[in-house]
Amino acid sequence: MRLRTGSAGLNTVAGHVTVLGDALAQLPDTSTAKILVRVDGAGATHDLHEHLRDLNTRLRTVRFTTGLAITEEDDRAIAKLPATA
Repeated sequence: MRLRTGSAGLNTVAGHVTVLGDALAQLPDTSTAKILVRVDGAGATHDLHEHLRDLNTRLRTVRFTTGLAITEEDDRAIAKLPATA
């Protein structure tokens, strides 16, 4: 978490990368070989996902998952897709 002035939101890739970097820096060295990062819909950007992918090294595996709420409208649209989609 990073405090900001007023009602400023953290809705930029740069902001997400900064907070992620701060969080990862707090992990003990013995805990950094395998890392799982979970972001919500605010982090559902190609740039953040590419950054997470690029954190992988020979000694560190970073996996990530993104959660996103599905609305009834989304659900209806998904239901129209063929099973092979």
